[in-house]
This record gives sequence, C-alpha cells and structure tokens, in this order.
Amino acid sequence: MRRITHATQRKWITAIAFLSIVTAWAICQTTGILERQDKFLPRTLAYAEAPETAPEPQGTSTHIDSGVRFDLKDITWEGNTAYVALPDGRRARLSLDREIQATIENSLYEHPVPHGGAVAIEPNTGRILAIASASNDRPHVENYATKALAPSASVFKVVTAAALLEKGSVDTQARVCYSGGASMLTESDVRGNPQTDNTCATLEQAIGHSINAVMARLAYQHLGKEDLEKIALKFAFNREIPTEFLTDVSTAEFVDDDIERAKSAAGFWHVNLSPMHGALIAAAIENHGIMMTPTIIDEITNASGQSVYKAKPRPWLVTMSQANADTLARMGENTTREGTARKMFAARKGWRKNVRVGGKTGTLSNKRPFYTFNWFIGWGDDSKGSLAVSALVVNTDKWWIKGSHVAARAMGTYFRQ
Repeated sequence: MRRITHATQRKWITAIAFLSIVTAWAICQTTGILERQDKFLPRTLAYAEAPETAPEPQGTSTHIDSGVRFDLKDITWEGNTAYVALPDGRRARLSLDREIQATIENSLYEHPVPHGGAVAIEPNTGRILAIASASNDRPHVENYATKALAPSASVFKVVTAAALLEKGSVDTQARVCYSGGASMLTESDVRGNPQTDNTCATLEQAIGHSINAVMARLAYQHLGKEDLEKIALKFAFNREIPTEFLTDVSTAEFVDDDIERAKSAAGFWHVNLSPMHGALIAAAIENHGIMMTPTIIDEITNASGQSVYKAKPRPWLVTMSQANADTLARMGENTTREGTARKMFAARKGWRKNVRVGGKTGTLSNKRPFYTFNWFIGWGDDSKGSLAVSALVVNTDKWWIKGSHVAARAMGTYFRQ
C-alpha cells in the first residue's frame, strides 16, 4: 500500500472543505436562509404563496435589475431630467417627473413640519415619479420617505380589507353595527355589544370613514393570525423592498391575543410603514392586485454615452386577485368622495374630467415625543393614465398639514387638464 503524503492529504482536505462550503451555500440559497434577515420573516414565510399570475416568481430576495444602489442625496437635475453619477464614468437617467417632484417638495417644505415624506409611482410599471422628504426636528432623519419609523395607523385597514375579500367570508354589502371606537378600541368595541351597537356601516363605509370598531370586529370574527401574516407578506410587509436606494423593511407583527390582534388589523400599533412602501400598496390596488418592482432608473449609459441598461417593467408580488383588487379600489373611492379625505379631493379644480380617485387616510399619535402621524395613500386613473401616491406628515401638538394635502396636490399636477 502506498503511503499518502502530507501534501496529498492537504489537497484532499482542501477539496472536501470547498465542496462542503459550496453545498452549504446551495442549501442556503435554495431554502432562503441567507435572506431571512429580520425577525418577522421566518414566521410569515410559511404562509407566502408563490405568485400564480406573475411571469416569474420573485420569492423574498431583493433583486435590482440595474445592479446599482445609490444615495438619494446624489440626485442632480439637468432641466427636467434627473441623473445620478455612477462609478466608472457611468450615468443613470432617472424616472422622476420634475413637476410632480416639485409639487411634493413645495407641499412639504412650505411648512416646517417635524418630519414628512411622499412618493408617487406609476402603478402599471413601478416607475418612481417623485420621492421627497422633510425633517426639521431633532434628531434629523435623512430620506424620511424611505424610513419605516411611523405606525401605519388606519392605512393598514386596506390590507385587512384585502384579507377579508380574499377569504370570501364577508358580505361587502352587509351592515355591521357598532358603538364607540372613534379614538381607541375596548374589548367591548371589538366583540360587539347588542345593547349599545346602534350605528351601522358596510365594509366600504368602514374604509371610507375609517371606522375602527367595524374593521376590528370583522377581523376578530373572520381573520386568524395566519390570515393576517399571510396578507401582510403578500403586501410586502416583513420583506426587503427591491429599490436602487436603501429602504427600510416595514414590519408587521400579530400577537396571539385575539382582541389585541383585531386592534392591529384596524390600525392600532404593531405595524410600521414607510412612505415608499405605502406608495407600493396603493399602486398594487390600482394595478389590479399586481405589485410591480419599483424602479427609479430608466437608463444607464457608460462613459462614452452608450446605453448599457434600460429598465423594463417587472411584476414583483401578487397581492390579491384582480377581482378583489378592483373591488377594493372602488371601495376606496368612498374615502375621497364622502369620507375622511373628501375636503382635499372634493373640488379637483383644474383636473381632467372623469378621474377616479380612491385611497385611505390614517392618523395615530404617540406620547414621547408627542407626534401625530398623518397618512394618506391613494390611487387615481382616467383614460390617459394612472398614479399612486403615499404621503406621511408628522405633526406636533401644532398641526401644519395632512398627508391628504400633499397627495391631493401631487395628483392635481398629474391629472391636470
């Protein structure tokens, strides 16, 4: 028998170690272990369904076609076109619309709001048409529109409504009777009390007027923890959002306690949201349930001016069925027609005719420091195009403007005659 030399042994050990690393990497890639970076995703991943109608499954990985990630502060304008200088002399031409961008910036900057952020997206392509932030309080927060620092408040009601529609266990025309729940929810508000529940509303009215007790009651009666975790993941909560700039993960956690979980479904805590993500939710509802991969880069050219990359629209997530998404979009029109955002959208002076606009407001306050988070996410369309907008304004005890103010002005610019 030939004696194996030390050199040969080292070669075998190295080869075996290399194969072990490759095998482990392959297993991690297949199972997604390396992508589960937040504490919520492992718990909700089991309830995610692969998109059935999207051209290709997207999973939970962050995929950026251009392979580029940059800081929003590096954006420069040349006339009406925005650019970012990239390494090696490359240059990215961005999808930003100068007029919508200016409208949102003016809305945020003309008042010294503590913090705020707004994003406008083209729903059927995912192209980001505007993204702006304001931060006048301490500590200063850079790129507030990308931060999931605020509770989603009643904006989450549209996600809860999507879960109810998808489950198919709720008659959308049925009236739910309630009492109380205007600014807080008690156990009686959630469970219901036949002796005092004498005001009634449909699911559409509950969305439009942001009726906490109705949404909490429906969630309590029809949605379990797994239902909420599943729909949250479909709407991109607890996922890394594939953007060419850093964007926070919006977190949603649902406790085992049925009453507390129903309160979360109605918008009371346990769920955080970024304005960037809010725009994606609105865009998915407008786009018949398909959430497109967001992109801010239209084209990249090299140092010689030759085009080396052009963006193409890519579906990312299937949030709900087309029929249910269209139903939810119609229900959201109640918000701008007679509900909580009617004052901002009633006049529509200078707008094109026959524009349909839906959306959802949200307001929630905390104590230390005292901030009131005021949201509006919305969608609109006519025969010439569609737009999704998300706007968050943080106020102190002194109110400046609402998110619906910022969003309405942005939509007015887009749908201008």
